[in-house]
Amino acid sequence: MIKQFFHKHWDGAGGIAALIPIAVPMIVSNIFDTVMMFMDRMYLSYVGKEHMASCMNAGLTAFSCMIFFVGVISYVSAMVARYYGAGQATKCPRIVFQGLQLGLLAYPLVVASGFVAVRTFAWAGHDPLQIKLETTYFWYFLLGGGILALLRAPLAAFFSGIGKTKIIMWASFAAMLVNLVFDYLLIFGKFGFPKLGIVGAALGTILASLTVTGILSFVFLRYSRKKEYRNLLAWKYDPGILRALLKFGIPNGVDSLLGTTAFNLAIAVFHGYGVDAAAAITIVMNWDLLSFFPLMGVQIAVTTLVSQNLGAGNLKGAERAAYSGCKLTVCYSLFIMAIFIGLPGFLVSLFTPESSGLDYSTVTKMAVPLLRWAACYLIFDGVYLAFSGALRGGGDTFWAMLIGLVFHWFLAANVLVTTYVLDFSLLGSWRVWVLSSVLGSTLIYWRFRQGHWKKIKFSQTEKVQEELPAC
Repeated sequence: MIKQFFHKHWDGAGGIAALIPIAVPMIVSNIFDTVMMFMDRMYLSYVGKEHMASCMNAGLTAFSCMIFFVGVISYVSAMVARYYGAGQATKCPRIVFQGLQLGLLAYPLVVASGFVAVRTFAWAGHDPLQIKLETTYFWYFLLGGGILALLRAPLAAFFSGIGKTKIIMWASFAAMLVNLVFDYLLIFGKFGFPKLGIVGAALGTILASLTVTGILSFVFLRYSRKKEYRNLLAWKYDPGILRALLKFGIPNGVDSLLGTTAFNLAIAVFHGYGVDAAAAITIVMNWDLLSFFPLMGVQIAVTTLVSQNLGAGNLKGAERAAYSGCKLTVCYSLFIMAIFIGLPGFLVSLFTPESSGLDYSTVTKMAVPLLRWAACYLIFDGVYLAFSGALRGGGDTFWAMLIGLVFHWFLAANVLVTTYVLDFSLLGSWRVWVLSSVLGSTLIYWRFRQGHWKKIKFSQTEKVQEELPAC
């Protein structure tokens, strides 16, 4: 019976054993990325609760300015995986270079959008000191980190597409070390460095982004010279590839943009409950994001494995990969739920130092019940990410976008209504937000079960192959 169980769930194409070598390094990589943000806010909690809250909201707002283009460019991963699975690896570097060119073209638009996004801090009714801190961090992060994020996306997508995710993991590990060291030196002014506070946090993040982008660039150039991938014209502009990337990537980018914007809107509304509420929400979201981003690592792995199996013509393996990803996310989410429900006081205490005369008593009272409720929607997030990754891998990006639009803006609308119309308390509005998350996993699984992504695999793949000329 044990042997049959493992054969059913573990072995074979699309099984958990095939998913884990891709998923685990991506999970660890995302943990490293999340630890960087996590430590930024933990360090800043010793400076002041306004600094900690400002770092989170400004960082999310800046990221929302670039997320559309990052989402479009990240579809390089699915395209690379498809051709890699079909045994056409020489086309993979050319796809990456089109992504890099698109990133360079997108950067001025990202900066321009910042002039609108920065005004949202005042529109949300934040405290004047918080607005000043948010604005400072926002511009440092957007101007310095924006171009690096756009260049990193296609490079990381190449390695996830070919399944070499350990390279991403080690690059992220190096970036995390850089961030931890320079955050400490620049935020607190240690060992002769200036004491920069929230500016130091932004500079530490930019240096970390430069590190990971530099490492991925170096390794990608080495890979592109290998016989398996060698393509002397890979760097040239190719309208066919770019057209295909935009065709499949734009819905992916719109989904990322609208989802992130809705999430940021909800966080901004929660911050409007006051400085203590903003600090409490920041603490809860620190732990939530630390647990959420590893789930995105599984999503990337599912997209890769589904795309590779579709490229190889293995429909059963592609479908099985989606279910394998769902099993992994559910097991992981149950583990995190147990921690959030069982140890909320300890988790909150790491962000509420009693030294330096800072009063976090009200923040703690707010954050503990919020964190317990946050545990409830992790499992639904996991299911949503697994099957949306499968839809993207199959090219069904329009429906993934549509469901994401309905789901995320339904959540945001609930926050707006419960806060400004029904006048709920912070905890009451948070509960409605959490319980509404079941909608996303239900809709995405319904679309997956329809099986349309399998049909798109044949027709869309043939069309893209015509658009992607032989190298």
